[in-house]
Amino acid sequence: MLLLEAHQLKLYVKDRLLIDIPNLQIHSHDRIGFIGRNGSGKTTLLNILAGKQSPENGNVIIHATCKLLPQLKRLDTMKSGGEVTQEYIVEAIAENPEILFADEPTTNLDTEHIEWLEKTLKNWQGAYVIVSHDRAFLDSLCTKIWEINEGRLNEFKGNYSDYERQKERIHREQKQAYEKYVHKKEQLEEALKLKEKK
Repeated sequence: MLLLEAHQLKLYVKDRLLIDIPNLQIHSHDRIGFIGRNGSGKTTLLNILAGKQSPENGNVIIHATCKLLPQLKRLDTMKSGGEVTQEYIVEAIAENPEILFADEPTTNLDTEHIEWLEKTLKNWQGAYVIVSHDRAFLDSLCTKIWEINEGRLNEFKGNYSDYERQKERIHREQKQAYEKYVHKKEQLEEALKLKEKK
């Protein structure tokens, strides 16, 4: 079942096109790991999809209940960062949204609490999109990887390790295609030189 769809999303930061996504969908039981370099627009896109921020172009159609677990949490507390993060997660799960957006949920959590979160998300009935740099965490939970690169969103089937293998294959194919192109170019240039000599 389709829970969320977005069309023609664009968002600029000054002159830079931060987000440029023609289409995007989230379905029931999607387990999405969301990766990309720092500053590539991951948090911004989560905010747009959760309805917390508007894109400059395009629209997001939400057919489900959503909850955003932000990266920056309240600091006016005597509790540790890990305790605050855990509280946020417990609150979000208690609401039982159909889509959970989680921005770096393992930040400040110790191993025991990361394992608790992993177990909780494995039993989760809804869909989720998780921004994380924790590869083992994404490997354990995700069945799909979103990679944002220069504003574009690429989707890969499988967990983080599957994504790495697919990226390696794409890189290899691109390298081979480039080498083939260079070789062909050299052949043509050589043929042209010979022709000119005649």
